Amino acid sequence: MTTPVDVSVRRQTTDVDAMLAELRLCERPHDVEVSGMPLHILPGVLSPRLSHAPDALMSKWRIDPGATVLDLGCGSGILGLAALRAGAGRLLALDINPQAVLTTEINIERLGYSDKAEARCSDIYSALQSGEKFDVILFAAPYWNRKAKDDLERSCYDEDHKVMASALAGAHLWLNAAGLMYVVFSDQGDVGRVLNLIDQSMLRVRDMHIFRPSIAGGHVRIVWELTAR
Repeated sequence: MTTPVDVSVRRQTTDVDAMLAELRLCERPHDVEVSGMPLHILPGVLSPRLSHAPDALMSKWRIDPGATVLDLGCGSGILGLAALRAGAGRLLALDINPQAVLTTEINIERLGYSDKAEARCSDIYSALQSGEKFDVILFAAPYWNRKAKDDLERSCYDEDHKVMASALAGAHLWLNAAGLMYVVFSDQGDVGRVLNLIDQSMLRVRDMHIFRPSIAGGHVRIVWELTAR
């Protein structure tokens, strides 16, 4: 007999295929708490129950009071909502997955941020409007160089790191002059390729943080702090 999985408990996994398979079996919404913040996750959305990349980024960011924040590839909304809790004044969350946008909208309302936050369906920056600028861009990037078959897989797979390339190439257009872009990545992706993409962009590395594996067989996470040249 298979022991039921407690979908409210966070745990770490290093097997992306197993993680996606488990998420596909989760056919009902579930709730999970991250850093004291309760989140509601719809089926078809990458859940922070199994994804811990946001934790690494949140441990190193600086969110100034009143900052305008863009959460790129927002998923459950975890990063943008945590930024509001940290003192940000305004949040715009973008994701190509309509279920992720709806999930983020639900969490915005449930956490009482409807007057400060908005979520839009967007292919990278496509939903942004002329003149919109941000103090901070947050991007928990997909790591694995594989072709995504659906919206859930897009949260993990980025064939030839094309999404990363577009995110880095366009960031300077949407950052304020002193703005910062935070990118979290992993050594399960092509770190050298991403460093080349950063070098080719209009961004420069202000700082880089390395997180060693916390479980056996785990992967190294990297957080880059990037500023416009």
